[in-house]
Amino acid sequence: MPIEEFCKKSRDKEFYAYGTTRIFERRAVKLKSLRTWITFLGIVTPVIVGGTVLSFGSDAKVLPYFLTVAGVVGLIQLILSTWSIVARWDESYEYAIESARENTELFNLFKKLADNKPTDIQNKFEDAINKYEEREFKDIGQSLSDKEKRFATREALRYYQKPCHICKRTPQTIKPSKCDGCGNF
Repeated sequence: MPIEEFCKKSRDKEFYAYGTTRIFERRAVKLKSLRTWITFLGIVTPVIVGGTVLSFGSDAKVLPYFLTVAGVVGLIQLILSTWSIVARWDESYEYAIESARENTELFNLFKKLADNKPTDIQNKFEDAINKYEEREFKDIGQSLSDKEKRFATREALRYYQKPCHICKRTPQTIKPSKCDGCGNF
């Protein structure tokens, strides 16, 4: 196969690795935010009660109100903590970070192959494809939704300034369109 064919295939894989990176970066940001809220709510509950008692004393008339607020906040925190354990937010977060890193590495690897056109491109391309397929196999197990795939497509199209294969428009913003190829997410 000619070098140009390897370069073209490298560009295609570079495109897909970039989109997949964006999916898992987005997941990681969302999960980090949720985990931060759980931690905050777990700390703020005793702070509310302790701060109230320290400020107004244990027989202050406002204490029952603060205890009610602290109880509601504590209940919300317990519900979120329970859900995070059941949904495995910590594992999902760690996986998202790992996948984003590896897909970024693959993106850079394929970009370098296409840009530099090394003389041993066939061997390097085959090695890169093996790594890509291993990562892809792992990522498939993370239940990527169709919305996430459309998000990845839009992000890659926007980054590479390419038109969508369905609507024929080149995305200029992250704001989703009504297209089933690069929007509706």
